[in-house]
Amino acid sequence: MITHMMLRQLLDRAELGLRVVVSTAGLDREIRWVHPTELPDPGRYLGQSELVLTNGLWCTDLASAEVFLARLVDAGAAGLVFGLTEQTPAAPAHLVTACERLGVPLLTLPIEIPFTSVTQAVATAKAELRQRALLDVVTRGNALAAAVAAGAGLDGVLTVLARGRRVPVALVDRQGQRLSAVFGGLSESDARAGAAVLDEVGTGRPVTLESGPATVFAVPDVGPPEFAVVYGSAETDIDEAERAAIEQTLLFVSVEVARRRAARAIELRFAGEIIDMALSGHRRAEELRGRLRSFGVDADGPLAVFAMTVHDVESVVDTAVPTVATDFFTREGRPAVVPAGSSDAIAIVGLSAASDPVTDPPALAHRLAEALAGRLAGRRVAVGVGRVVDGPTALRRGLLEAREALRTAGMRRGPVAVATFAEAGSHRLLLALLDADTRRDFADAVLGRVREHDRHHRSDLMRSLAAYLDNGASWSRAAAHLHVHVNTLRNRLTKLEELAGRDLQCSGDLVDLHLALQIEHDAR
Repeated sequence: MITHMMLRQLLDRAELGLRVVVSTAGLDREIRWVHPTELPDPGRYLGQSELVLTNGLWCTDLASAEVFLARLVDAGAAGLVFGLTEQTPAAPAHLVTACERLGVPLLTLPIEIPFTSVTQAVATAKAELRQRALLDVVTRGNALAAAVAAGAGLDGVLTVLARGRRVPVALVDRQGQRLSAVFGGLSESDARAGAAVLDEVGTGRPVTLESGPATVFAVPDVGPPEFAVVYGSAETDIDEAERAAIEQTLLFVSVEVARRRAARAIELRFAGEIIDMALSGHRRAEELRGRLRSFGVDADGPLAVFAMTVHDVESVVDTAVPTVATDFFTREGRPAVVPAGSSDAIAIVGLSAASDPVTDPPALAHRLAEALAGRLAGRRVAVGVGRVVDGPTALRRGLLEAREALRTAGMRRGPVAVATFAEAGSHRLLLALLDADTRRDFADAVLGRVREHDRHHRSDLMRSLAAYLDNGASWSRAAAHLHVHVNTLRNRLTKLEELAGRDLQCSGDLVDLHLALQIEHDAR
């Protein structure tokens, strides 16, 4: 809030009759208050930006003038008003010379005007400025509240801030995503640059963007800031009134962000039940149909299911992944609901838009993965996609297939991995159709004794079996893979057959061992 006036504005008060004698240092100086004094050395009593009023009783020669003015300079005084008297009808020449040397603005006050008139003029100006600033706050607050009440959202709030100054303003999140932009906004690279200094901004951090200088302000939050307003003006060009407007707007941005978070949390909880409904199959088909329709997804048309996750950052699954995926499908023009599971996010996407043929889900999955990688830079993204299914009763199969494809993608190298269910293998669906307890019981029955033998004897029976199966049941290739003699491998697997009660030459037993080994691997 501005509560001071400028020295130049004081000259506009014609009733004071002030005349400029020395202005080499300029008249655009702040006046915070006035300070009458006749002390030869008033330095210890002066405050920053005070206007000194004097009749010059201390001013006997050039030396005394320079001592007096040096104290004004040290204190950061706004200037000097010399009150004329009958004895000194003009400013003394040595005072004028000293003011010119030291860069102190010098004004003269007519004999008939008392110092109290200057004090009253400054006090009145401060009151007017304070009233104007308070009125601006109230007016702007009403406009911000009206924007929120009208449902204008973040765009409406930022427009209230930017419209008076016509500067580009944008809201970005920690990942560099533009959530709102007005009057030009920001490029994607500028948004990321603004987000990069989020932890350092405080009340304003200057940054240089491709579009020019800007200032980044953190949005108030209950914890570490997650959002920032990028204001398209250099920090040095933002005056006190402008900064007050920004800080007031930040509070409304914070409220709107919190409202969005709450709405998104409710939506995620509402959407999260869809996973349970889908896994229930026919029992909750009608309930699932209604829930999908509430999200704009045609439940009776072709549906594609995508499973996705971000490795190394578990918390991202609950927040950023569903949000980024939802934004992606919105841009693609496809109705979708994206609930978050315990370790992944699931996207159920309608492919029945009348104006658009069915899109190849694998191609859509690759574009989705690129969108996730772009928003979540530096993190490993995995996406799995199942086959297209028709209607809610078949959605369970699509969900299981997508998750098995995701498991396959997760085992691949590289920052971005995409897999389809066709790449996962049909046995994966057989395993997915079983509940976790059944899978665990089966693995224990087949390989439980082998696992315990490895643990107690530090043998490599399980590893040897995996090598044998991965190398097409070839003894020589498996032995070479393990860097052991073929006879060593034969001895190991003979022991495994004894413990497991299975015969490697029997195709049925070989299937049992393969499935049990997959379950063991998945459980790690």
